[in-house]
Amino acid sequence: MQYIAFDAHKKYTWARVEDEAGRKLAEARIPHEKGAFRRFLSDWEAGSPAAVETVGNWYWIADEIEAARMAPQLVHAKRAKEMMGRINKTDKLDVRGL
Repeated sequence: MQYIAFDAHKKYTWARVEDEAGRKLAEARIPHEKGAFRRFLSDWEAGSPAAVETVGNWYWIADEIEAARMAPQLVHAKRAKEMMGRINKTDKLDVRGL
């Protein structure tokens, strides 16, 4: 099983995949275009949890996660930020925290 996290923006999403020990397996910038999420997720084990913050456009990303046979994990954006306790905020730091 892998752990997948998505930090969604208006035109793209930053993704990170880790193994069970927390080692980075992949990071990628996924454009918001048809099929991009499914192509990215096709490399990983079905049923793996995939976290996405519930802001803006999360709903269609969750649909793409489910269509790729992954388990979407919805994350409350404000609580996630509080729990990460980070002053600096970047895409790469956000997906590590998720």
